[in-house]
Amino acid sequence: MSSSTHSHAGSQQFPGNCTLEKALQTVVDVFHRYSIRQGKFDLLEFNDFRTLLTEQAPSFLTACNRNKHGYLNELFQETDLNKDSELSFEEFTIVLSKVADDAHRISHGSDRCGPDQD
Repeated sequence: MSSSTHSHAGSQQFPGNCTLEKALQTVVDVFHRYSIRQGKFDLLEFNDFRTLLTEQAPSFLTACNRNKHGYLNELFQETDLNKDSELSFEEFTIVLSKVADDAHRISHGSDRCGPDQD
């Protein structure tokens, strides 16, 4: 999607009214709230990425030694697939999958730091 076709957060609504679609709209809205702070619209620079996770996923960051010095930088570098020092929404979904997996493990009372048991 080119930058000319991007809309500002909140101006477009995800079609549908299902629980999952509402959750997806929330994820998109949160990404937009942080991606417009610095740099280009719809891309997260490292500082915005760090702020987003610190404010929106503190439980994720406190588990499994993720609060160690350098973890967020490592995670950012790992998910910045095209190495442009910014995360697109698609790249951010890699991080989102890690946060979602952590939430799923919590819901089952599973070890948040070990390998999947499935």
